[in-house]
Amino acid sequence: MALPDQSPGDPGQNAAHGRSVLSPHSKITGDLEFPGLVEILGRIDGRVIADSVTIGEQGEIDGGISAKSIAINGRVKGEIAGDSVTLHSGARVSGTVIYRQLVIETGAQVEAQIAMRRK
Repeated sequence: MALPDQSPGDPGQNAAHGRSVLSPHSKITGDLEFPGLVEILGRIDGRVIADSVTIGEQGEIDGGISAKSIAINGRVKGEIAGDSVTLHSGARVSGTVIYRQLVIETGAQVEAQIAMRRK
């Protein structure tokens, strides 16, 4: 998965592109691309590409994520590719994690191949 060109570390860029939310109990099938930040509280069967992705406790993705910044507190199955990846204590991840900076909190369940991305 290719990473988006823009940096979520620049709050001006995310603010300019806005924030999208998939609400709880919602389900989408297909590959999705969002400008700015996307917060997943429902389920996506497909790949998600955005500047920044946050998966809430009830959020699920079956397909993969590509973003500069990724924070997971829900379930993801597939390839996760990001510059900064944080797996919070509620994360349940299986597949592959490709990162430049990785944080795994105590309690996160990770069954994945993990590889550091080199510049």
